[in-house]
Amino acid sequence: MFKALRRILGFFTLLAVIFGALRTFFQWIARSEDDNHEVFADEEA
Repeated sequence: MFKALRRILGFFTLLAVIFGALRTFFQWIARSEDDNHEVFADEEA
């Protein structure tokens, strides 16, 4: 029982680390100024 609980807790911890790393990565990408891959380009007519 305790072993299964530890495995489940470890799995959720691993997921939290992965999602935190992805979030940090996307925030770092969004901070870059010379980003040519924006979905909405700032075009002034």
